[in-house]
Amino acid sequence: MNITFRHPTRLEIVHIQSWVQLFQEEKGLKLMDSLLIRPARLNDIEGIREVAVETWNSTYETIYPEHFIATYLTHAYAKSSLEQSITLDEAQSSRKFLVAEWEGEIVGFGQLSEPDEGVSELTRLYILEEHQRKSIGKHLLNELIRQNPLIKEIYAWCERENGIGTLFYKSNGFVYTEDKEEVLFDYRTMMVKFVKRIEVRQ
Repeated sequence: MNITFRHPTRLEIVHIQSWVQLFQEEKGLKLMDSLLIRPARLNDIEGIREVAVETWNSTYETIYPEHFIATYLTHAYAKSSLEQSITLDEAQSSRKFLVAEWEGEIVGFGQLSEPDEGVSELTRLYILEEHQRKSIGKHLLNELIRQNPLIKEIYAWCERENGIGTLFYKSNGFVYTEDKEEVLFDYRTMMVKFVKRIEVRQ
């Protein structure tokens, strides 16, 4: 974003980069007094894991058996796995692993895969149940898109019975394209694919 102003002693218009854009790029995007979206850091790992455990249990407790949820969380959110993801992300110019803070507490996170010919997978996006319906997920998604201007399309796989996830994708411009059966940790799941095409950005 640019601010335009007239120099006090000259007539020409001077353009300067606003402090808002600098803040967004270096510190994160502060959308309101309580909400801050910023790149994930290594010291966020415990907060990310807490959000993952709580959201997976609240979302899937009536869909998946308890042992499957526990096994998935152990593998997908192992400390070493998150350390690797964040370290790799920190080395990139366009950040793809973001967290959402509400009054200083991590309440959500989202991550995109490295794009392949402009197509990227939204590998995870979770918001604590008590902070849902505050548009935090929408802001996280939009900030991931903003920080990755070369991405032309995003897709996500969602459990077919995950009504909250399905509603989120449909209300944020994703469309259903296909479904597939997937076996994970010896458990059979039915996944639905949603795709969002990104408008050309300048």
